[in-house]
Amino acid sequence: MNKTLNNKFDSFYNSLINLFKIYLVGVLMFMAFRVILVISFGDFAELASIKVDRLKAVWFGFRFDTMILCYAMMPAVFIMLAGFLIPTKFSYSRFSGNFFKWYFTVAYFVLFILQVIDYFFFKFFQSHFNLLVFGIIDDDTKAVMESVWTDYPIIWISLMLIAFLFLLYWTLKRITKKEHSFSPGHFWAKALGLILFLGIYFLGARSSLGTFPLEKDDATITSNNFINSIVMNGVFALTDAISEHNRFAIDTNMGRTRDTYNFPSNASAIESYLGRKLGATTNPIDSLFASTPKDNFLKENPPNVIFILMESMSNYYLDFHSESFNLLGNLEKSLAHCLLYRNFLSGHNGTIHTLECILINTPLTPMSQSQYFNESFSTSCALPFYEQGYHTAFITGAKLGWRNLGLFVGNQYFKQVEGNSVILNKVKGAIECEWGVYDEFMFDRMYDCLAESANKDKPVFIFGMSTTNHTPFEHPDTYKPHSLVIPKNVIGMLRTNKDIAAKNFTNYQYANDCLGNFIEKIRNSPLGENTIIAASGDHNTLQLFDYADGQLLQKRSVPLVLYVPEKYLKNKKPDIKVFASQKDIFPTIFNLALSDAKYPNLGYNLFDENISREDFFAVNAYNTAMNDYGAVLLGDTPLFYKWTTSDKKTLVATTLAETPQLRNLLEKTKAYSASATLLIQKDIEKQQKSDKK
Repeated sequence: MNKTLNNKFDSFYNSLINLFKIYLVGVLMFMAFRVILVISFGDFAELASIKVDRLKAVWFGFRFDTMILCYAMMPAVFIMLAGFLIPTKFSYSRFSGNFFKWYFTVAYFVLFILQVIDYFFFKFFQSHFNLLVFGIIDDDTKAVMESVWTDYPIIWISLMLIAFLFLLYWTLKRITKKEHSFSPGHFWAKALGLILFLGIYFLGARSSLGTFPLEKDDATITSNNFINSIVMNGVFALTDAISEHNRFAIDTNMGRTRDTYNFPSNASAIESYLGRKLGATTNPIDSLFASTPKDNFLKENPPNVIFILMESMSNYYLDFHSESFNLLGNLEKSLAHCLLYRNFLSGHNGTIHTLECILINTPLTPMSQSQYFNESFSTSCALPFYEQGYHTAFITGAKLGWRNLGLFVGNQYFKQVEGNSVILNKVKGAIECEWGVYDEFMFDRMYDCLAESANKDKPVFIFGMSTTNHTPFEHPDTYKPHSLVIPKNVIGMLRTNKDIAAKNFTNYQYANDCLGNFIEKIRNSPLGENTIIAASGDHNTLQLFDYADGQLLQKRSVPLVLYVPEKYLKNKKPDIKVFASQKDIFPTIFNLALSDAKYPNLGYNLFDENISREDFFAVNAYNTAMNDYGAVLLGDTPLFYKWTTSDKKTLVATTLAETPQLRNLLEKTKAYSASATLLIQKDIEKQQKSDKK
C-alpha cells in the first residue's frame, strides 16, 4: 500500500476515534435528561418494584438516542469518507478537527435546547413532544409566549444554556485537538475496519435488526406509562410529531365537504341520506343520532358485547376453504352457530383507517395522529355502552404506541385500555412477534376481562383488535396447523411464490382458529347465554392474488361473523345475503343489546325487518359502494358496474341508462359520506369551542 493511502487511512482512524468520543458525549447528554425526568417526575416506590422494566427502558432509550446521534453525525461521516478523495497537499486532519469542533458545538447545542424545551413540555403535558406542540401556531401565539415568559424562569434557563454552550465547546475542543496514532497495520485490515464502521453506523441509524427501523411504538415496553414515556427522547418525539403533523392534517371545513359531494347545505345532504324531510327548527346534524327502542328485557338483562377487528381477515380466502386446505381452523365449528355475512365491505383499506371508521364513525383519518387525538367524540361506539353503565375495555395485541393508539382510544369512553405490554404481564406464557402479542394470548386476556366483569355482575363491552395475521407472517412455535395443502388452481392464481403464500395461509388459519376457540369457549360456558360476539376484518389481503375489475367484491370485502344468543335474537331471521359494510355493525349491535340508547345513526340495523333488501348498501373507503344491482365508484366521473350472475360474484361495466337503479346507490353513498364527514366535523367544532372556554 502506498504512503499516500496509508496517510489517508491514518487520518480516517484518527477522526473515527474522535467521532466515537463525541458520540459518547451525546449519549451522556441524552441519558442525563432521562435521569432528570426520573428524578423530577418518577414515583421511586413504584419504580423500585419494576427493576427489569427499568433496565429495558435504559436499553431502548440508548437505541433511540443512538438513532438520533447517528443522523446528527451524518455530515461528519461524509467528511471522513471525503478525506480519501482530497489531495494530499490539503491539511485534512486540521480541517476535519475544526469541522468536528464547530459543527458538533452547534448540533449538540440545538439538541440540548430541544431537550430542555421537551422537559418543560413534559412537565406540563406529562408527555414528550406530540401534536400539541403545534398549538403554539394554531392558538394565539402571542398569548402562548406571554404565558411562557410568566410561568417559566426564562432568564435562569438562558444562563444555563450559555453555561452549557461554553462547557460543550471546551469539551469538543479538547477532544478534536488530540491526535491518535492508532490504525490497523495491514491494508486489508484497514479496509475491513472501514467497512465494519459503515455497517455499525448504518445499524445505529436503524437501531434495529428487525424488519423495520426503530419506531415510536417500540417505546411501549411495559404497562407502566411513566417507564414508557422516558424511553423516547425529546428530539425523536419532535421529529415524529412533525412527520405526523405534515402527513395527517384533518380538514374541518364543512363548506368543502358540501362542495365535494355537491350538496348546497348540511340539511340537503342529511335529508338525502335519511330519506326524509327535516323539521325547520331541527338542527340537521342532530338528526344523525337515533335511539334504540325501549325494551324492559334488555334493561333488566343487558348482554355482554364483544367486537373483534381481525387483522387481514379476507373474505375471498373463504372461497378456497376445504377439508384439505383448511383456512378456518376451529372457526368452522363456530360458524354453525353464527350468522356469516359475506356481501360485506370493510370500512377502509388500512388498519388505522378502518379502526377509526368503526370506532368513531369518521371518514377523516387518521384522527389518532392528528391534533385532535386527545378529543372525545360523541360518535364513539363505546359511548352508548358507557352511558348505560357498562364496563368498557379496548384490548389489543398491538403496541399502544402504534399510531398514538393508546392515547387516542383512552379518550373514547373506554375505562380500560390494554396493549401488548399488559398482555405479556397478565397472561401466563404470552409471547409476541414483530407486530405485537400473538392472537391467542389477546383472546385469553379478553376472556379474563369478560369473566372478571361477570363476577362483578356488571355487563362489559370489549373492543378487541388482533395483529398476528400480518407480514412477515409468524405464529407461535406451539401452534400445530390444520391441513393446508394448497390446491393446484390456487397455486396457478398466486402472484407470489408458494412459500410466502403458505406462510400467509397458515397465519390466516391461525387467526381464525384463535377466534373460533374464543367463540367456542364463551359459547360453551354460562357466558354464552348473554354474550353477543361480532368479528370482522380490517381489510382484505392483497399480497397473494391479482383481482380483475369484475372482482371488486372479492377485492374489498371482509366477512362479518355474528354470534347472538337465542334470547337476544328473539326468533328473528335476518337476511345474511344483503349488501352491508362495517357502518352497519354497531347500529345492529346497539339495537340488539341496549334499551333506549342514543347512537350515531350512520348505518342500518341488519335485523330491522322494515328495511327492504334493496335499501341495504355497502360502502368501502367512502368512495366505493355496492348493492343488489351492482357497484359505483365515486369520483369526478362516477363509474358504474352491474352484476353478471345471480350469485353477485362478478361485475361488468354499465351505464345509468342501462342500470338506472344505480343512480340511487350513487346519491345514497354521496349523502352518507357527506353526512358522516359533517357529523365528525361538527363534533370537532364543538370540542374546539369547549376547549377555548
